[in-house]
Amino acid sequence: MSKISITKKTAWSLILKINKSIPCVRRNIININEKIAKTEIQLSYDIKNNLIKESNILFNEDTENLLRIFFPIIFNYKKNQYIAHIAQSLDGYIATESGESRYISGKKNLEHIHMLRAISDFIIVGANTYIEDNPKLTTRLVKGDSPKIFIFDPKGIIKEKDFQSNSTHLSGNHKSFLQLIKSRKRSIIYIEGGGKTISYFIKKNLLDRLHVCLCPIIMGGGRASFIEERYIKLSDTKSYKPNHYKMGEDILFDININ
Repeated sequence: MSKISITKKTAWSLILKINKSIPCVRRNIININEKIAKTEIQLSYDIKNNLIKESNILFNEDTENLLRIFFPIIFNYKKNQYIAHIAQSLDGYIATESGESRYISGKKNLEHIHMLRAISDFIIVGANTYIEDNPKLTTRLVKGDSPKIFIFDPKGIIKEKDFQSNSTHLSGNHKSFLQLIKSRKRSIIYIEGGGKTISYFIKKNLLDRLHVCLCPIIMGGGRASFIEERYIKLSDTKSYKPNHYKMGEDILFDININ
């Protein structure tokens, strides 16, 4: 098999194309043969071990990492797959006490966030994050469609007049969201924040995959990444075996929760 070089842009186009056409067939080994921008791409992917076994691609670090990060998501056959991303300082904070959280992570991680949006059918963001950050929640930095936006507001703190026209208000718990998507065969649901909302889905055992971006700053205080029980024992905590990837000055931890 003769080898070819591909750009990160071509690798991303491959991910988008597969994500739209993936068959609902459960297999451990996936054989891919796609034509992207006049380039024939062939590879064999081992889902269980997240391993590209055979390929006609001469990988560089960026292209190989991109496929290793996104293939486990797009080749997951769960009916509803929940993924989340959070960017935190070295000492475990995602925002200042006043709620300022922009630019904790760098440009490459911001692009990664937009990619997560692009492969997702729905995006969920917490009410406080929606109010304080006023996020656009689009895919403007990468190729791909923007997902439908749901504002998770179980305490009902947002008034209807404050919602953007392209968003849906979830004033109840997650079960109201499940009712809205129950007719779909397959959905990727991306939870972008904040810490309380992601913690809610973890506690309800709904989250499948978590991306934690560790940023080389020390804040010394602020809003914690995750909200756990007030009193816990270290012996009761769960240990994970994440993959990790360098993103500029940041490190992304890719954690399979379930």
